[in-house]
Amino acid sequence: MITAKVRWEAVKQLIEKEAGPVRAAQQISEGRNSEISVIIRTDTDTLFVKGRKTSHPQAWTQERERSINPSLGHISPRLQWFASDGEWELLGFEYIPGKHADYSPGSPDIPKVTRVLLDLQQVSCPDIELKRAEQRWATYTETPELFAGACLLHTDWTPSNVLVSDRAYLVDWAWPTKGAGWIDPACLAVWLIASGHRPPVAEAWAAHIPSWKNAPAHALDEFASVQARMWVDIAAESSEPWKRNLAHAARQWAIHRELPHRQ
Repeated sequence: MITAKVRWEAVKQLIEKEAGPVRAAQQISEGRNSEISVIIRTDTDTLFVKGRKTSHPQAWTQERERSINPSLGHISPRLQWFASDGEWELLGFEYIPGKHADYSPGSPDIPKVTRVLLDLQQVSCPDIELKRAEQRWATYTETPELFAGACLLHTDWTPSNVLVSDRAYLVDWAWPTKGAGWIDPACLAVWLIASGHRPPVAEAWAAHIPSWKNAPAHALDEFASVQARMWVDIAAESSEPWKRNLAHAARQWAIHRELPHRQ
């Protein structure tokens, strides 16, 4: 693509200022939070580089990733450098070979995903500016205080944000949030339902995480309703099939959470 070539030429010099001469480059599909994503090889290293123009309306997500990465340890690929030339802002990460997680029923990736989620729950929330869960979902509930807590949350468990090799790694920290620990397993449960799991099975996977087992049932009920409202709104403003799929999954989960109260 000409557009991709133009973008590559625009950022190559900026990359080489940080990494040295690029001997090989493989552009990959651009994620929802990047305008350019490329694997580069130099004489001494292999890196994954992603970035956006400074004029992009969500350029602030780059700063979020820069701020949170030092706290993540082995949960996420390490950030090696940040570069900016006033037009582009780039993040250079250690390269970890792997594939996007498969969430389908029976996938051997799911235990690895729950393992990295369990590891994340052991990470202390860093003392940096983060969105708080009770703020983030306040539009969709009259009881946002149910979501408050002191845990570091990823919140965006789309399969493309989980890199799987011998273990799983969390990538794309555009939406780090401080809140109740059970929120991340709840977010993962919605994605599992969207990938073909029945709600009770998705919740059984979430139950591998202690914070889920200790969560108040009424808080989970409310969060399920919030997810349904949120994804219905998102899907109504977009024609992308994956958003409609998430809206359907979130509604399924909310209905499942309501069933015990009807008996």
